[in-house]
Amino acid sequence: MHFARPSKPFLQRSTLLLTALLLWCGSLAAQGMGSDSTRSTRSSRQDSSVDLSTLSLRRYRLADFTFDTTQYSAPDTALFKVWQYDPAFSGAQYAQLGVLGSAARPLLLNTGTFSPFRMGYDQYQAYAYQAEQMDYWDVSTPLTSFHFMSGGVNPQQYFHLFHTQNIGKSVNIGAQYRLLSSDGFYANEVTNNKNLRLFASMVAPKRRYAAHLNYTTNNNLNEQNGGIQPAFLFENGLFIDPLGVPVQLNSASSRYNQRQLFGEQLFRLSGSDSSFGGLAAFHQLSVRRDYYKFGDNQPLNPYYPAVWRDSSQTRDSTAMRSIRNSIGLRSLHLLGPLQWEAALHHEALRLFSTQTTQAQQLLWTSATAQYRLSTGLRLHAEGDYVLVNTLQANTHRFLAGIRFGEKEKQWIQLQYLNQSQNPAWVSQQFFGNHQRLDNNFAPMLESAWLLDLQLPVGKVFLHNRNISRWVYFDGLGQAKQYDPTVNLLQFGYESVFRLGKFILQIHHGWQWGAEGPLRAPRFFNHDVLSFQHTFKTGWELQIGTDFRFQSAYFAPGFRPDIGQFVVQDSVSAGNYPVLDAFAAIKVKRTRIFFRMEHLNQGFPAPNFYATPLYPMYGRSFRYGLTWDFYN
Repeated sequence: MHFARPSKPFLQRSTLLLTALLLWCGSLAAQGMGSDSTRSTRSSRQDSSVDLSTLSLRRYRLADFTFDTTQYSAPDTALFKVWQYDPAFSGAQYAQLGVLGSAARPLLLNTGTFSPFRMGYDQYQAYAYQAEQMDYWDVSTPLTSFHFMSGGVNPQQYFHLFHTQNIGKSVNIGAQYRLLSSDGFYANEVTNNKNLRLFASMVAPKRRYAAHLNYTTNNNLNEQNGGIQPAFLFENGLFIDPLGVPVQLNSASSRYNQRQLFGEQLFRLSGSDSSFGGLAAFHQLSVRRDYYKFGDNQPLNPYYPAVWRDSSQTRDSTAMRSIRNSIGLRSLHLLGPLQWEAALHHEALRLFSTQTTQAQQLLWTSATAQYRLSTGLRLHAEGDYVLVNTLQANTHRFLAGIRFGEKEKQWIQLQYLNQSQNPAWVSQQFFGNHQRLDNNFAPMLESAWLLDLQLPVGKVFLHNRNISRWVYFDGLGQAKQYDPTVNLLQFGYESVFRLGKFILQIHHGWQWGAEGPLRAPRFFNHDVLSFQHTFKTGWELQIGTDFRFQSAYFAPGFRPDIGQFVVQDSVSAGNYPVLDAFAAIKVKRTRIFFRMEHLNQGFPAPNFYATPLYPMYGRSFRYGLTWDFYN
């Protein structure tokens, strides 16, 4: 499943196509926007086609709909951070392979979000649409959003299109599409990631019945070069053509595809929306398919530890199909002291590897409760317990905490977490052309104290984790379990400081105690310093710098033949700053940005690795825009 580097005519055609689409969208917007395009729902100015004084654009998630049927948030139209198009650098910090859309992993170390079963291909989750965590909308007029980025010496493209509209007063439908692609700097490094989401919701009058439906598909088709071959030329930074640097794999590629249909029905059994109370029953249905395939036409490459089946070509695949049903009861007492939810879940799975097929049955319970002791003081607890697991051990999760403070920007919270989690299935049962794994690992264990403090000036966290039975992959791709308990202390803070027209956003994190196969940088940061000015015409301008750094450590490498990050002790990554410069301008509803990335290329070192054997991208100029309009 090898695909070639896109040719220049292809890139030119795609650019022309996007330009034509942009012009077409512009003509539609010009017909619908009139002379004024202010987005604020509080504006008193009028649009020729939309009455902005009555305009309503509201989004919510199922978590909001659970306990608070009036909680909505408006679309983000701020100029700040509009230039951050890469999902791996928005929100949680990730380390990736130096190319947009390549395999990525979080820098903050933990055993992960609890799940009764995991197949184990999480390297593209930073870019994926998660069906259970997507937004739903309620809008008074159709809303369309268009985002685009292009540029760089390794042509990269980011394209995002979103549309939603109401049908009558009760039904909303919408669609969302995103494309991430890059040619890469080195041989066999093309990435192509596509995400599609279709969604619909219906809320009956008086909120007696509500239904939400969400279909997502995430498709990642990437060339895999296994990293460059360690060489004197690269280490010493002599001037060479990146495409001339030898790589580990010259004809390998991988594909990861995930499709999921998720729906929820909620029936109000008692109470009414006006009384802010009652009881509801709900049913959730999830149908999901995961598929990972690795192919190489040169299977005798010394990069691989062995050849088990075919010396002429490699075509390894792992897949999972599942259907999950959940039923439960949910409290709707928004203003009452007690809110709770309890559910029973059943999931049937079929697991497919190159030479094996297995069936899995899961049955587990979950519950969550929140009790308000007084104004500003709340207790909460939630847990999961697996009753039936036909292929692995039964696992659990328990989280309890206390929170004080009602204000959005001023509260303190202390939580205790205790969970056991089975290793990913790929670490236990994998049969491929180069790797064969047949393990029976015990569940990983994690207990943690989590202290979070939100102040008007920012947020601080202090987490103490005890992790044992850690499951990891060694440098040759073999899965192993590390039994000793490791105590990990994590501290960090994030804040936004404003001084006149200057804005400083900081995000710093420290980790102590990582040992053995548990690898984490001691320090990492992501800081943004900018200057923002608003002209009398209403235009906004922002210029600034974006700065990232992480301390040096023997970071995990990546083996595409199993699609996993692996422990290695020969090449360090980090201890190199990355400085970007940007300028952004907002004109009515259009936001345009220009960005020079890796401005400091060559300083303080000639070259460095984003992940071991995967060099960081070179200096690149990019540009893009976002455009929101109402039909």
